[in-house]
Amino acid sequence: MKHTEEMHKAADGVEIYRQQWFPDDEPRAVVCLVHGLGEHSSRYGHLAKRFTDQGFAVFAMDLRGHGKSAGTRGDLRVTQAVEDVDELLGQATAQFPGLPVFIYGHSLGGLITMTYTVQRRPEIAGQVASAPALDSELRDQRVKFALANLLGGVAPGIILPTGLDADGVSRDPEVVAAYKADPLVHDKGSTGLAKQTFAAMDAMMAQSSFPVPLLIIHGTADRLTVPEASKTFVNNVTGDVTLIEYDGMFHEPHNEPEQQEVFEDVHAWMESRL
Repeated sequence: MKHTEEMHKAADGVEIYRQQWFPDDEPRAVVCLVHGLGEHSSRYGHLAKRFTDQGFAVFAMDLRGHGKSAGTRGDLRVTQAVEDVDELLGQATAQFPGLPVFIYGHSLGGLITMTYTVQRRPEIAGQVASAPALDSELRDQRVKFALANLLGGVAPGIILPTGLDADGVSRDPEVVAAYKADPLVHDKGSTGLAKQTFAAMDAMMAQSSFPVPLLIIHGTADRLTVPEASKTFVNNVTGDVTLIEYDGMFHEPHNEPEQQEVFEDVHAWMESRL
């Protein structure tokens, strides 16, 4: 596996950290990967290794306000992230023209990439959404939900703790310990991000179809995003849409003790769409 990295200047001038993993031989397909809230792309090196072993090239980036990319920690807009996903796909298709492309997004990255696909209709082979953020339990806390929406409109740059439960990331204690000790992981989010995220959730759940083949994977014991929302989405849209539920798994299926099983399911689904 070959690994490269660089800083990319986005169209609006913001420095975005990117990295790539390539198989030793010529790749036969491409995966563009987008991480979730508060984390970064380097947490996916082991997943990239699994993909490159199967002949896939992997392109990833750190979202604005995350990892090694510029920006105030946790300050991100879904609209900006959609543009950055478009530029990431542009890099991948320019480097490997003609190869099938898959998008892989986790959690907030799942919502962002699904939003990108619905809005931009890219010519891709398929999309994987891992524990996508299609709903939030914050909606049940009506005062906090209303306050987040209000502040997101009038003071979008306010940074607040997300309250994310790190113990809910994985059932593997080593994964949780590494997550807590990672200096590039944070628990911050802006009010502007909250407002746009809620709007993106509502827009996605209102869809009646999905434009490309879609695989959603979700642990039934995920307490960071809402597994039931994934089921509702799949039941309400038409198209080549598949849901795989993993009984008892937490938020990151790719970091669970059964991650090999999860990858084999994802890889088999991808192969059937090549």
